[in-house]
Amino acid sequence: MKARSRPARLGFVGLAATATVAATAWPAAAQTGYYVSGAAGCSDSGPGTQGQPFCTISKAAAVATAGQTVSVEPGTYHEQVTVKNSGTAGSPIVFQAVSPGTVTVTGGTNGFLVSGKSYVTIDGFAVTGTTGVGVKLASSNHLTVTDTTVTYSGQQVKGQNAAGFDLNGVTASTVAANHSDHNSFYGFHVAGSSTGVSLLHNEASFNAEGWQRNANGIDVIAPGNLVVGNILHDNEDSGLQFYTGGDNNVAADNVIYNNGDHGIDDLNVTGGVLTGNTVFHNCTDGINVEGTSGNYTVKNNIAVDNAVYAAYNGIACSRRVGNIGIYDSAPNGTVVDDNVVSLTTSGTMYHWGTTSYPSLAAFHAATGQGTHDIQADPLFVSVTTGSDSSSWNLALTQGSPAIDSADSDAPGEQGVDILGTARLDDPAVANTGLGTRAYDDRGAYEFTG
Repeated sequence: MKARSRPARLGFVGLAATATVAATAWPAAAQTGYYVSGAAGCSDSGPGTQGQPFCTISKAAAVATAGQTVSVEPGTYHEQVTVKNSGTAGSPIVFQAVSPGTVTVTGGTNGFLVSGKSYVTIDGFAVTGTTGVGVKLASSNHLTVTDTTVTYSGQQVKGQNAAGFDLNGVTASTVAANHSDHNSFYGFHVAGSSTGVSLLHNEASFNAEGWQRNANGIDVIAPGNLVVGNILHDNEDSGLQFYTGGDNNVAADNVIYNNGDHGIDDLNVTGGVLTGNTVFHNCTDGINVEGTSGNYTVKNNIAVDNAVYAAYNGIACSRRVGNIGIYDSAPNGTVVDDNVVSLTTSGTMYHWGTTSYPSLAAFHAATGQGTHDIQADPLFVSVTTGSDSSSWNLALTQGSPAIDSADSDAPGEQGVDILGTARLDDPAVANTGLGTRAYDDRGAYEFTG
């Protein structure tokens, strides 16, 4: 820190030339942050400076206050980090890995626990091998978790399953650009009175309980949240689920494929918005709205080859089969339009109420829905079913019917795609879309040529 300049000497009329002014006492500057390192010379009884760092993140978490940053050097830290204090709106408490992905937190019940706190940021960590939830956020607000990976939380044993990220009673918070895979329950779980949570550009994959089909990539059972730009694949249950209590949520620009149940599952929820998602090759319905659900908007999505194979990891894909299925009382107040649908083998293209339809033409004639839907191959870059899904590329190629044909004024429609690309008007394609911009593309990816 730059030293303060000394106060100017003051002169006083009538005093002898030898008189001086007493020195001014300045308060000590507050420490702006703490450092943590497992290297030799660290000490939890030291000052936590870069030259004399703490040995544990927990020590820093116990003393860090508003406006301070905890910088953690690469290494493996065997502990649970419990955040003890809150930041403020202009001065959050920040926990950051000096080099993202090189700091591993392992061996505790949780990797990070934030309960009853506000204005806390966690950035750049790897959490693995916890007996409970990897990152647990509870009864808190204005939290930010970014660029953090959680793997192998809990055990694939009944009663010992644990999610990668769990938010319960969390408000006005952002969870973005994280990875959650190979956990024994949900990748991301949003529950309780959580609202105003944004799940943005995360990836959830290969999450599984192992003894029943129950682990979703993202599971939301709380109202008024935003799920945008996530990649959800190869999970044991659905890629994304909104369950009882998860009303009035928005899911947009997500890419969801190869999951063991639905692509997007909506059960006993109302007022949901499903816009601009790409949903491919899931075990059962690509988009499923059922139970007492209703008043849903299903627009600008691409749904291809869902519910057309027999089983996923030995579990039958025989229930709720179709590309887009609106079941039970869910048709009430629900709008389905501006989607692209396709099946490369015979199957159910749509389900509405109690009736299945093999084609868009049959669906539209019977229900009046899907006026601007298109039944055609969306022309993905690369998909070879039966191959490793990591080789699939669900972006669009030239000539796709999804290009410049979406409704830009659809609820939940984003001004950028999953990659952050602004909506582009392809000069080679007539604008057949609706809304303020007639050139948005359907699905999660904007075609850029």
